Amino acid sequence: MIPGFQLRWPGGIVAYEIDASLQQHTAKILEAMKDYEDKTCVVFKKRTLERDYIRIFSGQGCYSNVGMIGGQQPVSLGPGCIFKGTIVHELGHAIGFFHEQNRSDRDDYLIIYWDNIRKGLENQFTKLERYQNTLLDTFDYNSVMLYGNTAFSKDNKSLTMEAKTGVRLYETYDKPGLSASDVKRVRKMYWCDEEWRKKQKP
Repeated sequence: MIPGFQLRWPGGIVAYEIDASLQQHTAKILEAMKDYEDKTCVVFKKRTLERDYIRIFSGQGCYSNVGMIGGQQPVSLGPGCIFKGTIVHELGHAIGFFHEQNRSDRDDYLIIYWDNIRKGLENQFTKLERYQNTLLDTFDYNSVMLYGNTAFSKDNKSLTMEAKTGVRLYETYDKPGLSASDVKRVRKMYWCDEEWRKKQKP
C-alpha cells in the first residue's frame, strides 16, 4: 500500500550510504537490499555524488521516511533493529510503502484493540482514507510491512491487533523478508515488468 506513485525513486535506483555506526552490520543490510534486487527491479547503489540518497545509521529505534522526499534521507537501524526482516521493512518505507495496518480497507481484515496500545502510539494504527492510499494488491497478513499481534502493546503482551481469520501476525524481525505479495506490489509500483522487457530487447 502506497501513498502514490509520485514518491518513487527514478529508475528504481536508490543511492545509499551506510554510516560508520553500522559498519559491523553491513553484510546484514546488504542481505536485505538483495531481497529487493533479486525479486524486483529496484537497485540499491552505493552513493557517489547523488544528491538524493538514504543514509542508514544507528539512531533511536527503527524508522524511515516514506518514498523519495529528496536530499539526504535518514533510515535508522538502532539497537534491536538488526534483523533481515526489520531492515527489509524499513527499506520498504524508503522506497515508498506504508504499513499494512494503515490500509483504508484494514477493518475488513484486522481487529484493532485501541485500549491495549501504548499511550502516544495510537497513530501507528491510524486508518487511511481511500483517497490517501493506492492499494496495489489485496491485504496480506504475511507482508513485511505488517507488524505483529502485540506491536506497541502497553504491557508488551496484550494484543494490539488481531487477524479476523485468526492467523498469527508475526513481528517484522521474525519474517524472512518480502512476501510474494510484497514482491508483486514493488514490481507494480516500479513498473518492473516493463523495465525488464526493455532490458531483454537485443
